Amino acid sequence: MVRVDLERRREQRELELACMSNLLSATEERVYFKDLQSRFLLVNAGWIAAYAPGRAAEELIGKTDFDVFSDQHASAAFQDEQQVIRTGAPVIGKVELETYAGQADTWVSTTKMPLRDERGEIIGTFGISRDVTAQISAEIVLTQQAAQLRAHNESLRELDRLKDEFIDLVSHELRTPLASIIGFVEVLREEGMSGPDADQCVEVIERNATRLLRLVADLLLLSQIQSGKMAMDFRSADLAHIAVGAVEQLRPEADRKRIDLVLSATGIPPLAVDPRRIAQLLGNLLSNAVKFTPDGGKVEVRLGTEGDEAVLAVADSGIGIPAADRERIFDRFFRTAFATQQAIQGTGLGLAITKAIVEAHNGTIAVDSDEGRGSTFTVRLPLQPAVSRCAAGSTP
Repeated sequence: MVRVDLERRREQRELELACMSNLLSATEERVYFKDLQSRFLLVNAGWIAAYAPGRAAEELIGKTDFDVFSDQHASAAFQDEQQVIRTGAPVIGKVELETYAGQADTWVSTTKMPLRDERGEIIGTFGISRDVTAQISAEIVLTQQAAQLRAHNESLRELDRLKDEFIDLVSHELRTPLASIIGFVEVLREEGMSGPDADQCVEVIERNATRLLRLVADLLLLSQIQSGKMAMDFRSADLAHIAVGAVEQLRPEADRKRIDLVLSATGIPPLAVDPRRIAQLLGNLLSNAVKFTPDGGKVEVRLGTEGDEAVLAVADSGIGIPAADRERIFDRFFRTAFATQQAIQGTGLGLAITKAIVEAHNGTIAVDSDEGRGSTFTVRLPLQPAVSRCAAGSTP
């Protein structure tokens, strides 16, 4: 009877070993068995194909992860296995990045269990790893796409908000000069003024009409920029001459605020530019500089060359630009918190238009500013400009 029981046990054990051998050879999962020192006792064909192609299973017996993987990955695996041995608690479905020489890194989902003998004593560990690289890659792509979508939606919401603010600003910018024009026209009509008083009324009407005309021109130009149809009229021009005109145009406002407005220029050869657009560019920068510089301050325009570039800089001793606003000051409709709080005139279009004009000349514009220490806007234009990226033709 004892002999029969032993024979049955032997047959059962052989059957179990045969089943295990068939299972390990057939599965594509990576299966391993290790001793208490995390040395390999057995690895299946799936494990070898994934991690040690061309090597025999017998060759790996007694070796460790440090003989196959990077030190970083092997150390992490060793720590996990020793924890399983100490606690008897398995590690289930841990997703980790496997790194090893000669092959691309892969993501795997790993389960590690305590290996027990017939008495239930822990004698090592065994584990199963499944390649989830495609799944993780897809999840990463989806996460990136979701982040991009959120950023895009946030951008659209911000643009909607800025457009709402812009409509309010434009309404105000239109209403104020129109009310002034209508009011002074009525005064002239009803009171029949003549002489200096009439001249003063006409001057106010003209100033407000010019303000309206400038606003309409900015809106039309913004529309052209957005549609990619901003026409340019390139010709040889003297930047210093253009700068003199822009400075003199802002001189009365600077004098009113007792701002020292100066121009310094070194010799710059004539450039192929659109003179009207360059004058508009400088006018926008100077207008902002004067607008945001307190009474008694200083605004300086500097012209010169550096290497193969013409350099135009407008520096002021004004309030400066907070760090939070600097990255957005060239966005259309954007106005700084200070400008909004102080109800300073403006539509948030000037710098956006300025940047578009600079880029149409294949140039760059940058700002150096900190809150409380003024701002310097620097425009760089190639001395030998390439073909413009905007449509050539007559300026509308």
